[in-house]
Amino acid sequence: MEIDLSKARATVRELSAALEALDGTAVDETPTRAGRAQRTEVSRTLQRLAHLGDRASVEIMDAYYVFKERDEPGGKDLG
Repeated sequence: MEIDLSKARATVRELSAALEALDGTAVDETPTRAGRAQRTEVSRTLQRLAHLGDRASVEIMDAYYVFKERDEPGGKDLG
């Protein structure tokens, strides 16, 4: 049996790249249209980062449950 974490690893790579891109971003706090647009973009990006973290967690738990199902006595052998 092999543990397949390829989906989680791909998600973590995507998360890591997005974190690096956003890290250190200077936020425009002026009450201008451009400032509001940039803050909206940062907010959406942060929400997307949180989603990616949640998705990686779910993908890891999926692998865990497949492992546990195969590991338990009387469990199905799916491989």
